[in-house]
Amino acid sequence: MITKSGCNIVYASDLQWEERVRFGSKKNRAKTYWHDAENNLYMRLVDQPANSVEPRHVHPGTHATTVLKGRALVDGLTLNTLDVILGPGNEPHGPLEYPDGCQLFSCFQGSNDHAEAKALSTEKHYRLVQSEQIPWDAKAGGALHMKTLVDHGAGRLMLTAMRLSAGFTVPVGSRPHMQAALIVEGSAVIDVETLNAWDFMYMAADVPHGPIHFPHGATLLMVAMRPAQV
Repeated sequence: MITKSGCNIVYASDLQWEERVRFGSKKNRAKTYWHDAENNLYMRLVDQPANSVEPRHVHPGTHATTVLKGRALVDGLTLNTLDVILGPGNEPHGPLEYPDGCQLFSCFQGSNDHAEAKALSTEKHYRLVQSEQIPWDAKAGGALHMKTLVDHGAGRLMLTAMRLSAGFTVPVGSRPHMQAALIVEGSAVIDVETLNAWDFMYMAADVPHGPIHFPHGATLLMVAMRPAQV
């Protein structure tokens, strides 16, 4: 991890894969970008091998998992890049199939203790978000486009997709909540550091950050943990 201009930078190539076995024999691997300890939020890159299946399962924590590459088959739907699987805590969901292999970005808050489940719940809060059905909202004279992927169902967690035109710069600033970003495609420049696809940045709450440049444009997946309402 490198800190430049108030941004914590994590290069995917610097992280080691963690091999994981679940449900007795199901294997995948993951890299942890960041553990936001205050919110017990883990942000990880997950690699599911070809022809793997996650059986119907349940866990105490809640996740919003975004497809980065490949496809996932769930409930008869095919999920592609920027589609999201929202799995609320203590609600059975799945199975999830990855016929060609799949890389995903997982935001998981709370306990990640998985257990198989035989049946779905009668009350369904589990959601599949198909990003193509959500229109882009133009900002900054069309140099910035945004769409909200998750703004409810995962507590204070919010996921937003953002497309920035070549030459766009995020100015100096700060937020009253933590904010992180994964580069889905394109690149970003912070001080002397260049981030490329699947690299990650984290900005702590109320900590000013310097300018973030996008000389060639980029698509970002933004993560925010909004402040608790009083």
